[in-house]
Amino acid sequence: MRASTTAPAFARPARARRASPKSRANAGVDVPTLLNNGPHARATRRWFYEDATKSIVAAVTARERRIKIKSEFPELNVNGDVYRVGTTLELVRETAAALARDGLRVKICVQRSMGQGVFQALPLSLSGVSKLLGMMDWEPGTEGMIDPSGGIGAADGEGADCFILVQPQNIVGYSVLPYIEEMEAVVGDKPMIMINPRLDDVQSAGNVMSVRGRKERMDAVAAWKEVYHFRLLYRKPYFFPIYGALRFAYYENEWELYKRTGARELEQYVLLGTYPSEPTPDEMTKKIWG
Repeated sequence: MRASTTAPAFARPARARRASPKSRANAGVDVPTLLNNGPHARATRRWFYEDATKSIVAAVTARERRIKIKSEFPELNVNGDVYRVGTTLELVRETAAALARDGLRVKICVQRSMGQGVFQALPLSLSGVSKLLGMMDWEPGTEGMIDPSGGIGAADGEGADCFILVQPQNIVGYSVLPYIEEMEAVVGDKPMIMINPRLDDVQSAGNVMSVRGRKERMDAVAAWKEVYHFRLLYRKPYFFPIYGALRFAYYENEWELYKRTGARELEQYVLLGTYPSEPTPDEMTKKIWG
């Protein structure tokens, strides 16, 4: 794919604010390079698994009870052509094992088909995931602590100390949010973790997820605390080249903006600044392209 020759398209304008300068207190992290190359090296995947898992464990330890993460390096970005379901499952296994080592019984939950009869549907990126989870090997010593057979709904809100929801998604004609809310009522004060949820409204001819009730749906999603965020920055609508990255980790509590420089063996991600909250598209555009 070729890069766009038009102006950066991070979208809406916004009131600019100054990013904190790079300092000794936060020199950034060594973001893996060559992310345009696929499949990713095993060490690259491992870096992202450990980075996200560290934030999840820290948040659960701090008694956060409704948390979510967004990790969209290329092999976890379902909008790209290099998405790899095995990478999603490896991240889930890493997270589940870390929680199990802390003494928590973990249930891994994947939404089931929604709808009735011939109108049942399931997001393509979740097709076969439940079956694959049942075939996976788990870290020695944690097998009895991890139940990989959970779904999303009231019937699945028992039998564990912690619940991992794998990529819950709305689809045309059906919303998974009511199932999540029913499950929350049963789970109560136990932690629930959403891995890469996609809960934006999806319009349909049946008027599902219409304007009516939209605020309530948005509030329900916003109530879950984002404890980890990583995404690459491109000039939309292209996924090449990569111009930078945005990262947030719960245990550091700062948003970090990186610019990609160099090529091949000289490639690196340079920390441009940190923010107390997620920078706007306009702020990132100005910082990276000046």
